Order: sequence, then structure tokens, then C-alpha cells
Amino acid sequence: MKKLLNYLLIFEIIVFGVLAVYQILEKETKFDYYSNYYGVRVKELSGKNKAWYYEIYHGEKLLIKQENIPGTSGNQYFKSSKEAKKIGSLVVDKLVHKMMPNVTLKELDSCNINFKK
Repeated sequence: MKKLLNYLLIFEIIVFGVLAVYQILEKETKFDYYSNYYGVRVKELSGKNKAWYYEIYHGEKLLIKQENIPGTSGNQYFKSSKEAKKIGSLVVDKLVHKMMPNVTLKELDSCNINFKK
């Protein structure tokens, strides 16, 4: 009986360890669904310090992968996952309402996105 408990304890440690490593390596937020099965996924940009981007899906199909802040000049990146999610959600809202998914500087300002003008 003691041997069985030891095996169960070891098994639990391995499972929790694998889950913890998966969470650390994944570095992405929850997949948020919107109407018409559009979804936003925010990820940390690898190789860049504290840079984030968003992806927009329609069902399982990737529609947009936006690594730079849209509507700005040069390679400017989102400073937080919250900023990337705000703009990704704005783009999804436009897609749901059958609008062009472009983002203006005024919209970036109204969402309090930190970027160089």
C-alpha cells in the first residue's frame, strides 16, 4: 500500500511539472471567442523583450497575425498583452460588423496604446 501511495505521489508531481512547463513555454493568454466564431489570441513576441502581438481567428482558421502596432510607422510593438488584446478586440468588432479591419491613429489614442507618433 505504501508503495502504491509513493507511485501516485510521483505521478502527481510529474503531471503538475509537465503542466507548469507547458504554461511557461506557451506564454499566451486565453483564446477569447466573439460572435460569428471570431477569436483573438495574444502572444508574447519571441526574441523581443516585453513585446506582444495578436492573432485573429475565424473558427480554427488564422485570418490575421499582427506583430506590429497597426497604423504606425516603423516596427512598433505592443508593450503589454492588455494593449494587444484591446486592439485585437477592436479589429474583431470591425470584422463582425463587416467593416474594414484597419486601425487609425485616433483609435490607438482612444484605446490608450503607447506608441511613437
